[in-house]
Amino acid sequence: MDRRNPPHAAFPLRLASPLPQLSLWQVDLNDPAHAAAIAAARCLCDSEQAHCATLRQPADRRRFTGARVALRTVLAQRLECAPSTLRFRTGSHGKPYVEGTLAPAFNVAHAGDYAWIALAEAGGDVGVDIERIDPALGAPALRELAAHCLTPRERAWLALVPADAWPRAFFLRWTAKEALLKALGLGIADHLQHVSVVADGRGGMGRLAVVPESGQLAGQLAAHAAALARMRLYRLAAPDGYAAAIAWVPPA
Repeated sequence: MDRRNPPHAAFPLRLASPLPQLSLWQVDLNDPAHAAAIAAARCLCDSEQAHCATLRQPADRRRFTGARVALRTVLAQRLECAPSTLRFRTGSHGKPYVEGTLAPAFNVAHAGDYAWIALAEAGGDVGVDIERIDPALGAPALRELAAHCLTPRERAWLALVPADAWPRAFFLRWTAKEALLKALGLGIADHLQHVSVVADGRGGMGRLAVVPESGQLAGQLAAHAAALARMRLYRLAAPDGYAAAIAWVPPA
């Protein structure tokens, strides 16, 4: 058996996706089967191993390794190759892609004990995010985070939410914003105030809509106006204590 390539067929776990054009996968770092698959894998390249060694916290090294092994596993199944043969390059704003293949666009997110991977199976671009909802965050800390991460439109919505629901409500909006900006290939910190995420009743309870804020389509987001118009954005069912979202920009 080639130990550079994980043999565990159930790793990672495929999740339900809100759209058939997307596939969604989860790594549970507390799942013994997933931990065994990660430990058995020998598919990370030298640069990935070197990056992992720079991470100071064991939990960060564990999350990075698990997410990368799972990503290689999923892409290798899709491309019918060995996970260790995949070569990654980095585009603008650090978004990776597979070199020299027709691999689908993908995105990775990890938080706490989980890593999630999304593939745009039908083309286009995809972004996914998962965040742990910190139960220790009180109202003052959440207001400070909201002032930085949310637009005035989003903060007005949050003000109407009961105080005990603030943590989940904030992270639902935050994960959606991060997913959509990742799908666009944009820097997260640079554009948090340029778009708002609002409820969208057209596509079921999980569907969200993206609203560019005043003047942004003529400025910072002008090059992405068409992609924003096509974007499909959904909040996702996440493990207890987490929030998650996925964004897809279909091909033009």
